[in-house]
Order: sequence, then C-alpha cells, then structure tokens
Amino acid sequence: MSPDRDQAERMLRVMQSQQRMTQSRLVRSYVVLLVVWAAAWALGFGVLYLSAISDPLVPATAAWPIFAACIVLAIVWSITTGVRSASSGIRGASRIQGMLYGWSWTVAMIGASILLAGVQRTGLPPDTAAVLYPGMFALVVGILYLGGGALWRSLPQYVLGVVFIVVAGIATFLGTPVHYLVYAVAGPISMLVVALLLGRGVLPLEPRRDTA
Repeated sequence: MSPDRDQAERMLRVMQSQQRMTQSRLVRSYVVLLVVWAAAWALGFGVLYLSAISDPLVPATAAWPIFAACIVLAIVWSITTGVRSASSGIRGASRIQGMLYGWSWTVAMIGASILLAGVQRTGLPPDTAAVLYPGMFALVVGILYLGGGALWRSLPQYVLGVVFIVVAGIATFLGTPVHYLVYAVAGPISMLVVALLLGRGVLPLEPRRDTA
C-alpha cells in the first residue's frame, strides 16, 4: 500500500469518526429536546385541565401563566439547542436550512398569536377561545414538524407532525376541559416514545443524503 493511499484512508476514517460523533451529539440533543417539550406539554396542559374542571384544583389566573412559562422555556431550550447544533460540525447549505427552519418556528408562532388576537377582538366566546387557542398551537407545531421531516427526510419529525395534527383534531372535537387532558397525555407520550426509539437507534434522525 502506497503512503498516499494509507494517508487517504486514515483521513477517511477520521472524517467518518467525526461524522459519527456529530450525529451522536445531534441525537442526544434531539432526545433531550423531546423530553423538555414533553414535560412542558404535560405540566402546562395538565395545569390548564386542573383549572377548568368543575371543581378546580388550580385557579385559572395561575394556570395560564404557568402554561405560558412552560412553553416559553421549551422554546428557549429549542433555540439554544438549534444554535449549538448549528455550530457543532454542520456547515454550508445544511446550516442555512437549519437556521431558516428555526426562524420558521418563531415566525409561525408570532403569526398564529396575531391571528388569534385578531379573532379574539371580534368577540370570541371564552369556551370557543379555550378550544381554539391550544388547537391552533398544536396544529402549527404539527405542520412545522411535517416541514422539518420533509426537509431532512426525518421520519421522527414527520411522525410527530402527523400525531400532533391528529391530536389537535380529536381534542378540538372533544371540547373543554377534556381537550386539555388529551394534549397533556397524548402529546407527551408520543414525544417520549419517539425520544426512546431515537435514543436506542431504532429510528434514524437526519439528514439522509441522496446516493444518486
């Protein structure tokens, strides 16, 4: 074996090792992110449910701030995870895609909030608002996960997107206050299942590259 070929093979092994390390870090980050969001949904929607039952265990004046705090903390964690992922070996087009996709969450959430605020000004009844707000939130999250799954051909993200959209539809039809319980249980369970499968290597993350 020539020295040049031997050196090239060593460089290839080093590159493959670095790629495996980067992928491993991404998987761990995504697993933790799913656990964080599962906790946010379970606590946030769980508190809303306890505040909306016939004999409330939590006052509504405290439940909504708790819910908002859970979601904001999860969003901050998501942004932090995205920034770290972007600086951990991802370069070029993939990095730009990740950055634009991350900003898509912010734009979509702000847009949904403005839309809901506009609807609220028309005199939206409280019971309708209680169903519409979480339904819109879950629907937007589901669509964003569908987009992320299609962009990177990531099965976990795409499956979560489908699950969230289905959950939003079912919960909306069930109405208040049961819909809060559906979000508090079905959402976190689906996230934790995907996190477990990712952590065990049963499901791949992303990206999958074309071989053609």
